[in-house]
Amino acid sequence: MTPVELNNQLRSKAYSLASVVAAILALGSMFSGEWLMLGFAVIFAILLTANWRLNARNSEKPAPMWLSHVIVGFLIVTTLASLTKYQHTTEQWCYILPLIAFLIYRIQIATFLTAGYSIALAVALIGYYQGPEKVQIFFIYLLSLAMTLAFVYLREIKEQQLRPLRRTDNLTLACTREYLIQDLDKEVLRSEREGTDLSVLALSLDTAATDLASQEERDHLLHRLGGLLHENLRLFDSYYRYETVDFIIVLPHTGSKEANKKAAQLRLKTRQELSSREHTVSISIGVSTLNVGDTAETLIANAKKALTVARSKGNNHTVAYLDIATTEETNLAG
Repeated sequence: MTPVELNNQLRSKAYSLASVVAAILALGSMFSGEWLMLGFAVIFAILLTANWRLNARNSEKPAPMWLSHVIVGFLIVTTLASLTKYQHTTEQWCYILPLIAFLIYRIQIATFLTAGYSIALAVALIGYYQGPEKVQIFFIYLLSLAMTLAFVYLREIKEQQLRPLRRTDNLTLACTREYLIQDLDKEVLRSEREGTDLSVLALSLDTAATDLASQEERDHLLHRLGGLLHENLRLFDSYYRYETVDFIIVLPHTGSKEANKKAAQLRLKTRQELSSREHTVSISIGVSTLNVGDTAETLIANAKKALTVARSKGNNHTVAYLDIATTEETNLAG
């Protein structure tokens, strides 16, 4: 199971459990005659169930983020309203907002959102809430917030400890950049020893593909691009995630002609398989081929230089460093 599929599955389970709890809360409110609480609980259960079903329907594609925004917004509005106007209805729901925020959003966004909400909650409790439980609600909220932050902190520490040990990138399943120079040095030595060709491709998503609406959509696109590279490269080829949307592909036993052909094939496949009605997805590629005196560093630098020229031409282009070098030599000679 890929990381994207695993994250969607975990979210689906979390939303399904939360929707069941909200449904039970709605039943309890109905039997106790708390009709306002019943209305809030029913709306919350419907929102959670919709998100659960959308995540479960397609494990490879995340549910629309706007629905998650609605759920968080609903929690914020209902809990703050229960503290200022409709007291003793849903103020206890404030305990779960930090957990929901860190489940849905990236840590920076979740931290900013939770900090702002905590300030608003404190102001509402002090200025508007008249019940004697205001101190209890505030301290239980702080306890739930502290437990959430502790879990997030432990998760981040574990992630940092495991990152140096991982050879593959979680999102794209490409090899990590740390192994690129080491692996490419070996391929350069092998090519020189055996007298075989070696080419390097520098590949990048074009701007039109990266200007998507949300980080979730960009991550999903990168995940699919990683899968496309895996399916269309040979077993002895290797690819590395070099920067956020840039990859380096190492092609042993491949001359300049074959490398340019492979680049054209990857550009065509990307446009055909990753584009949608809303977005046209394309890539640009720079090609460099091993020459006498080249090292791993110069091969990568040449491929990156060719990629820069390719991107300057617009979307969906391939440029070989050999053509750039030939043009520069001609200009110098002239």
